[in-house]
Amino acid sequence: MNLHINIQGKGRPLVFFHGWGFDHRVWLPLARLLSTRYCLYLVDLPGFGQSPVMSWEVFKKQLLQQLPKHFALAGWSMGGLFATRLALEEPERISYLLNIASSPRFIKEKNWPGVEQAIFDNFFQKLASEPTRTISEFIALQLKDQSYHYSFPPSPSLSGLEAGLQVLADWDLRQSLYTFTKPTGFMFGRLDAITPRMTMATMQKLYPAFDYMMFDKAAHMPFLSHQDEFIAILERILP
Repeated sequence: MNLHINIQGKGRPLVFFHGWGFDHRVWLPLARLLSTRYCLYLVDLPGFGQSPVMSWEVFKKQLLQQLPKHFALAGWSMGGLFATRLALEEPERISYLLNIASSPRFIKEKNWPGVEQAIFDNFFQKLASEPTRTISEFIALQLKDQSYHYSFPPSPSLSGLEAGLQVLADWDLRQSLYTFTKPTGFMFGRLDAITPRMTMATMQKLYPAFDYMMFDKAAHMPFLSHQDEFIAILERILP
């Protein structure tokens, strides 16, 4: 099996990487609104959706074979780590790097706001035992004040979840990001319990050249809970 990418729309190329436990379908509601202006590449990351578990090297090779020479790249949550690593290794291909509710290091450490290890472990255990129910409850919590209902509950494989967990636990891209000079933005939700809002202030001190945006009433999924605001920002910052 090869890496699966859902391609739709016409216009400037824009690639989306989903978060842990999800697949490319998390972007479909947004894609309906963007497909008249962008050619969208909605990627199933390794072990999720229709993509098998694969190494980083195989993933990158198969991905770049299917993408245009230059593209804007957006990653949500775990997808932000994939996007950032790709941009660091292939900067000449990237016109803009956008991280959504994501950071270069997910786990909390001294002087670095991140996810508490215990919270992360508990979520993984629930997701592994009851994936559809856990993800549905998670989405409902993110969108509790919205009229929108997410209708694509994924059923990720345990091997995919475990591979993604290793990425979130092990990858640390903070040092490499200091020398990254391509246009880059980070979006955060003030109510996000997964990627803490304090991350933005910490990153602004460490990486002052990047763009930063805070959704005051959003949690971990601003592209679903605040679509209009998200699209307006997207169109303003993308080249």
